[in-house]
Amino acid sequence: MFATLRALWLRIPFRHMIALVIALYVIKEQFPFSNFPMYSNFDTQAGVIFVTDQNDHVLAMGKVFGTKSAQTKKTYNGELGRLTNPHKRDTTEATADERAQAGKVVLASLVKRVRRKEVPAGTTALRLYLRTFMLQDHALSDAPPERLAEQPL
Repeated sequence: MFATLRALWLRIPFRHMIALVIALYVIKEQFPFSNFPMYSNFDTQAGVIFVTDQNDHVLAMGKVFGTKSAQTKKTYNGELGRLTNPHKRDTTEATADERAQAGKVVLASLVKRVRRKEVPAGTTALRLYLRTFMLQDHALSDAPPERLAEQPL
Protein backbone atom coordinates (compact mmCIF):
# COMPACT_ATOMS: atom_id res chain seq x y z
CA MET A 1 0.00 0.00 0.00
CA PHE A 2 2.74 2.43 0.99
CA ALA A 3 4.80 1.45 -2.02
CA THR A 4 1.86 2.27 -4.31
CA LEU A 5 1.32 5.65 -2.62
CA ARG A 6 5.04 6.39 -2.79
CA ALA A 7 5.16 5.52 -6.49
CA LEU A 8 2.13 7.74 -7.13
CA TRP A 9 3.71 10.59 -5.13
CA LEU A 10 6.95 10.34 -7.11
CA ARG A 11 5.07 10.60 -10.43
CA ILE A 12 3.34 13.88 -9.49
CA PRO A 13 5.06 16.87 -11.16
CA PHE A 14 5.99 19.74 -8.84
CA ARG A 15 5.08 17.60 -5.84
CA HIS A 16 7.09 19.68 -3.38
CA MET A 17 5.41 22.88 -4.55
CA ILE A 18 1.98 21.26 -4.25
CA ALA A 19 2.81 20.11 -0.72
CA LEU A 20 3.97 23.64 0.18
CA VAL A 21 0.81 25.24 -1.22
CA ILE A 22 -1.40 22.82 0.72
CA ALA A 23 0.61 23.39 3.90
CA LEU A 24 0.39 27.19 3.56
CA TYR A 25 -3.34 26.96 2.87
CA VAL A 26 -3.87 24.91 6.05
CA ILE A 27 -1.48 26.97 8.21
CA LYS A 28 -2.83 30.33 6.96
CA GLU A 29 -1.29 33.46 8.54
CA GLN A 30 0.74 31.96 11.37
CA PHE A 31 4.27 33.12 12.16
CA PRO A 32 6.67 32.43 10.43
CA PHE A 33 4.39 31.73 7.46
CA SER A 34 2.66 34.38 5.39
CA ASN A 35 -0.06 34.47 2.76
CA PHE A 36 2.02 36.94 0.72
CA PRO A 37 -0.63 39.68 0.27
CA MET A 38 1.76 41.85 -1.76
CA TYR A 39 1.20 39.49 -4.67
CA SER A 40 -2.58 39.20 -4.30
CA ASN A 41 -3.44 41.85 -6.87
CA PHE A 42 -1.75 44.04 -9.42
CA ASP A 43 -2.29 47.69 -10.27
CA THR A 44 -3.50 48.61 -13.71
CA GLN A 45 -0.72 51.21 -13.91
CA ALA A 46 3.03 51.02 -13.58
CA GLY A 47 5.50 53.87 -13.81
CA VAL A 48 9.15 54.01 -14.75
CA ILE A 49 11.49 56.81 -13.72
CA PHE A 50 14.43 57.66 -15.96
CA VAL A 51 16.96 60.43 -16.51
CA THR A 52 18.04 62.01 -19.80
CA ASP A 53 20.45 64.70 -20.89
CA GLN A 54 19.28 68.07 -22.28
CA ASN A 55 18.66 66.40 -25.67
CA ASP A 56 16.51 63.64 -24.12
CA HIS A 57 19.12 60.92 -24.61
CA VAL A 58 18.51 58.38 -21.82
CA LEU A 59 21.37 57.94 -19.33
CA ALA A 60 22.27 54.65 -17.64
CA MET A 61 21.14 55.02 -14.02
CA GLY A 62 23.62 52.56 -12.53
CA LYS A 63 26.60 53.78 -14.52
CA VAL A 64 26.00 57.53 -14.10
CA PHE A 65 24.36 57.72 -10.66
CA GLY A 66 25.23 54.44 -8.94
CA THR A 67 21.57 53.61 -8.37
CA LYS A 68 18.73 51.85 -10.12
CA SER A 69 15.56 53.17 -11.68
CA ALA A 70 13.46 51.14 -9.21
CA GLN A 71 15.24 52.68 -6.22
CA THR A 72 14.84 56.16 -7.72
CA LYS A 73 11.12 55.48 -8.19
CA LYS A 74 10.84 54.47 -4.51
CA THR A 75 12.53 57.72 -3.53
CA TYR A 76 10.18 59.66 -5.82
CA ASN A 77 7.10 57.89 -4.43
CA GLY A 78 8.28 58.60 -0.87
CA GLU A 79 8.76 62.27 -1.65
CA LEU A 80 5.39 62.40 -3.41
CA GLY A 81 3.78 60.75 -0.38
CA ARG A 82 5.34 63.35 1.88
CA LEU A 83 3.63 66.03 -0.21
CA THR A 84 0.20 64.38 -0.52
CA ASN A 85 -0.22 62.71 2.88
CA PRO A 86 -0.79 65.94 4.85
CA HIS A 87 -3.82 66.46 2.62
CA LYS A 88 -5.00 62.87 3.21
CA ARG A 89 -4.62 62.00 -0.48
CA ASP A 90 -3.05 59.04 -2.19
CA THR A 91 0.00 59.61 -4.39
CA THR A 92 -2.10 58.63 -7.41
CA GLU A 93 -4.12 61.80 -6.78
CA ALA A 94 -1.05 64.07 -6.82
CA THR A 95 -1.26 67.23 -8.87
CA ALA A 96 1.19 68.04 -11.65
CA ASP A 97 2.76 70.65 -9.35
CA GLU A 98 3.26 68.09 -6.57
CA ARG A 99 4.78 65.60 -9.02
CA ALA A 100 7.13 68.34 -10.25
CA GLN A 101 8.12 69.25 -6.66
CA ALA A 102 8.89 65.62 -5.84
CA GLY A 103 10.79 65.25 -9.12
CA LYS A 104 12.89 68.31 -8.35
CA VAL A 105 13.93 66.88 -4.97
CA VAL A 106 14.76 63.48 -6.49
CA LEU A 107 16.76 64.97 -9.37
CA ALA A 108 18.72 67.16 -6.92
CA SER A 109 19.62 64.04 -4.93
CA LEU A 110 20.73 62.29 -8.12
CA VAL A 111 22.89 65.24 -9.17
CA LYS A 112 24.74 64.92 -5.84
CA ARG A 113 25.54 61.30 -6.72
CA VAL A 114 26.53 61.85 -10.35
CA ARG A 115 29.74 60.19 -11.49
CA ARG A 116 31.18 62.97 -13.66
CA LYS A 117 33.48 60.71 -15.67
CA GLU A 118 30.46 58.60 -16.73
CA VAL A 119 28.42 61.55 -17.99
CA PRO A 120 28.51 61.76 -21.80
CA ALA A 121 30.56 64.66 -23.17
CA GLY A 122 28.50 67.73 -23.93
CA THR A 123 25.88 67.07 -21.25
CA THR A 124 24.84 70.41 -19.76
CA ALA A 125 21.57 69.48 -18.01
CA LEU A 126 19.69 66.50 -16.63
CA ARG A 127 15.97 65.79 -16.93
CA LEU A 128 13.90 63.45 -14.79
CA TYR A 129 10.95 61.73 -16.49
CA LEU A 130 8.07 59.50 -15.43
CA ARG A 131 6.60 57.17 -18.02
CA THR A 132 3.35 55.45 -17.08
CA PHE A 133 2.12 52.21 -18.60
CA MET A 134 -1.57 51.30 -18.27
CA LEU A 135 -3.63 48.18 -18.74
CA GLN A 136 -6.98 49.10 -20.26
CA ASP A 137 -9.43 46.63 -21.76
CA HIS A 138 -6.79 43.87 -21.68
CA ALA A 139 -4.41 45.98 -23.77
CA LEU A 140 -1.19 47.67 -22.70
CA SER A 141 -0.83 51.36 -23.49
CA ASP A 142 1.38 54.18 -22.33
CA ALA A 143 1.23 57.92 -22.08
CA PRO A 144 4.00 60.20 -23.30
CA PRO A 145 6.71 60.59 -20.65
CA GLU A 146 6.04 63.39 -18.15
CA ARG A 147 9.01 65.65 -17.48
CA LEU A 148 9.17 66.04 -13.73
CA ALA A 149 12.26 68.18 -13.37
CA GLU A 150 15.27 69.61 -15.14
CA GLN A 151 18.51 70.80 -13.59
CA PRO A 152 21.72 72.20 -15.07
CA LEU A 153 24.76 70.05 -14.55
